[in-house]
Parts: sequence; C-alpha cells; structure tokens
Amino acid sequence: MDEFRQLVKDTEAEAKDVECHPEVAKDAFVRRGATLCQHEQAFVQARKQRQRQAFAKFIGVPVHQVDLQDIPVVGIASSGGGFRAMIGSAGYMKAMQESGALDLVMYAAGVSGSCWTLAQYYSPLTNASLDQLVDHMKSHTHTHLANLNNFIAILKASPRNSKLLMQGIIERYCQQDGEINLVDVFGMLLGGTLLTKREAAGKGDQGAIVEANGQHVKPVILDRMKLSRQTTYFEDGSLPMPIYCVVRIDEDAREKDVYQWYEFTPFEMGSEEINAWIPVWAFGRRFDQGKNTQRIPEQTLGIMMGVFGSAFAASLAHFYKEIRGFMPSTALEKADEIIIQFKDSMAGFYPISPACFPNPFYQLPGGGALAESKQLCLADAGLDNNIPFYPLLREGREADVIIAIDLSADIQTSAHFDRAEGYANRRGISGWPVGAGWPKQGTLGTCTVFASQTYDQQPIAVVYFPLITNPSYDPAYDPQTNQVLSTWNFVYSADQVAKLTGLAEKNWNDNVEQVKHVLRQVWQRKRTMRLNQRIAQQEDVFRIA
Repeated sequence: MDEFRQLVKDTEAEAKDVECHPEVAKDAFVRRGATLCQHEQAFVQARKQRQRQAFAKFIGVPVHQVDLQDIPVVGIASSGGGFRAMIGSAGYMKAMQESGALDLVMYAAGVSGSCWTLAQYYSPLTNASLDQLVDHMKSHTHTHLANLNNFIAILKASPRNSKLLMQGIIERYCQQDGEINLVDVFGMLLGGTLLTKREAAGKGDQGAIVEANGQHVKPVILDRMKLSRQTTYFEDGSLPMPIYCVVRIDEDAREKDVYQWYEFTPFEMGSEEINAWIPVWAFGRRFDQGKNTQRIPEQTLGIMMGVFGSAFAASLAHFYKEIRGFMPSTALEKADEIIIQFKDSMAGFYPISPACFPNPFYQLPGGGALAESKQLCLADAGLDNNIPFYPLLREGREADVIIAIDLSADIQTSAHFDRAEGYANRRGISGWPVGAGWPKQGTLGTCTVFASQTYDQQPIAVVYFPLITNPSYDPAYDPQTNQVLSTWNFVYSADQVAKLTGLAEKNWNDNVEQVKHVLRQVWQRKRTMRLNQRIAQQEDVFRIA
C-alpha cells in the first residue's frame, strides 16, 4: 500500500508538470458552430493534395484529368464487435492499403472494437503500419485482457510500467472525488494488454511471461499515449483522419430510443447535435460557461479505449471474482459497491456501463438541458448504431462514398441502415440511399453497393462489406457461427488472427473492381457537374457583355 500511495503522490505531482503534459499550460474554451475546426480544414486540404495522383492511378485515368474538386470524399465506417471487429477491421484496412484504396480515404470512423484498431494503428506501437498492426495483434490477443497473471506481470516488469499503467485510473479516481467506474478499470486492462510492446527476456527475469511459442518476453509500456498525439501520423495528409464514436447516456433519450452522438478526433471532441466542441486534450476538465475551471492532463489512451468499448465492461465480472481475495479491505468495500451498483442498475437495463466525466458544456449559454448537468455520461456507440455513418455525414465532411465495414454479430437482423436512414431524415440529408440494408428475404454477398437515386443534392453511395463466409476462402469458416469469433471472446491465437484477417483481405480483394467502378462513377458525376457549371457561368458572362 505504501508503494501505491507513493504512486498516487507522484501522479498528482506529474499532473502539474508542463514538460510531461504541455496541455496543462493552456486554458480551453468551448467552440460553437457547425463548421469543422481549423486544424481539420487544414488536414482536408493537405489530404486532397496527396490524393490526386493516387486517385488517378486507382481508377485508371490520366492525372491531368483529375481536379481536386472532383475527387470523391471517401469515409470508412467500421463497426463494433469486440476483438472480432478489432482484428477484422485491421484486415480490411490492410487489404485497402495494398490495393491503393486507403490512399483515397479521407476519414476512418470507428465504433467500439474498431476504435481499438484505430487507437493502436495511430501509435508508436505500430507507427501507422498495418503489417505491424496485424503482427502486434497476433502477439497481444492470446491472453485474456482480464488475466490476473498477465496483469501482475505487466506491473512487475518495471516501476515505469506500474506508473504508466496506473496513471490513468489514479487520475480518474481524483477527478471523480474518490470514485472509480467499472469502465475505468476496463480501460486500464485494455491499455495493459494492447498498448504494450514485447521485449525478449530471460527465463528468470522479473515480469517475464511465456508466449505460446515458449519464448520469454517482458511487456513494456512505451509512453503515455494520448489521442492528441495521433496528429503526428496524419495531419500532413498522409493518412485518413480517425474518428472515435460514443453516445450520451440520458434518461429521456432512453425512453425515446434516440441517443446523442459524440465524436472524438485527435483535434476535438463534441457533438454536431449541439454544435459545441472543445480541444480533445481538455476532455476531463471541469468547465463553466464555456471555459475550463481547472487544468489537468489529457486522458490516457487506455482510459478512452475503455469508454469507446464500454459495452464490454460487463465482462470484468469473472476477473473481479479472481482478484477479490488480493484486495485491501478498504478498496474491497468500494469495489463491491461498484459491482453491486452496476448489477442492480445498468446490467438489468442495458448490458452496458457508461463512463461519466465533467461536462464541458456545463452552464453553456443556450446549451439546453445538457448545460444543466455537471456530468457527461458516455457509452459505446453500438448501443444506438453499430456502424458509424453519422460523423461522415456531418456538415463540412459530407462523404460522397462510405465504405461500411460491418463486423457485427447480428449482421442480417440489425437495424443499422434503418437507423441511419432515420438519422438522415431528421437531419434533412436527402442523398442517403433509401432502402439500403440487408433484405428481409434473400441474402447479400461479400460486397453490395447501395447508391442514392437522388441527384438534386449530393447523392451518397454506400459500399457495404459484411464480414460473412467467402466460399473461395474457406466455405466452412462462418464468422456468424464460429465460436472463436464470438463478440465476447477476448482470446485469439496468432493463427486465429491470421485466419480472420485473411478472410477480411479476401473479401476486399474480391471486390476491388466494384469499388473502382463506384469511385469512377462518382468522380465522373462531380466532374460533369463542375464543367457544366463553368459553361453556364461563361454563357452568363457573354449575355451580360
């Protein structure tokens, strides 16, 4: 306990260190409005400049025919689904990169497990290499994230490990006046499992663990990872911008079955439904009337991963039973209280646990009911829609083509598309392809294109990739029935990771020509409209003259 108390003191002292956390030297303010932030606007321009040659090559036209205005805005919408989604989305993205399609993507939006993919991809763990990402998953998913021995090994590997692993949850403990949420614990365990490197170790080395191949390794936590630091990998336009999605838990919204969507990018967090935003490094601070009233470090990436995938926090029940006997009596009373509260409230209502943070929009003028709450409770966006279409339809982004990667467990019966159509109607988006989705009778293949029939405004094409059996890959490998691919399975061998990513890659590669056809058609439509408008403007000039 003395070591833990010292760790708390060290964490509190470091939280004021500007060298460790440059953001604590800055105040944050709420930005109002529907426009994209200046950082994102600059990214979009940089990305478009890089896309011109890649787009021409992908669709097979001379570069001089491609005007930046005509290049389709392409967004990935990758679903949740635990480790299946995390691993599967990595496979799709890897195949997209190898085919040249990833170079054409402006945004990559994720829900739950797909958020974990993005978190690891835009990090020093992989340095934005999809080959390294897949290899990283092969070496980090063979042990359950709630395995006690693995957790202790990470703590014992080095004092630095202990500090970095516990920092996030200690800060949350202080932020919540001595409270810890189940989602915070889940985020800590996710970070300890996925946000580590494996270094070779000797048989008797402290903190060493034995891999499946018999090799002794030591888990090492590289550094404190933050969402804002991910800009290093994409702000020059070299990669898509990641968007992490959550929903606001609200009693009134539950009754109406409508949830308020919030997005986190390495630039900002906020919601287009209230048109209010703050710098992402300021999330977790207390605010009043649009300005922060405290300066604390940015939330750790592990804590945020817990929030993004909070639907799985319930899986910690068996882990809690395992470690209960090792906990001090004071901590045991608090932990018991948390578990009982979770079971009595949320578990009986929804199998999901929200994470509560200080509300950055508290007392915001014109903020409505939200501004009256001191807390902002956020949860896994899969509670509402497991495919993150919405942020790609936001004003200023307005995707022309959405590549929907559906890694859900309930692909054929889910209401993802119905909900998206309802959202489009509420927001006045006329370009959504009406009737898109899985047919009530019949089936779909590994890729289906749903194209809008509306041309008076901006039509949207959805290229839908459901993770389903591919007979030309392995007819017996069915992601919908395979026990290993259960949403609640958190243990994959290296071979099982390779099998799943292989299916995703095959499903993409079999349909590359279809994707090219869609992008070529959208480009031709935008090009024709631009040239026609130019001709019309020239004719108007002649008439005036």
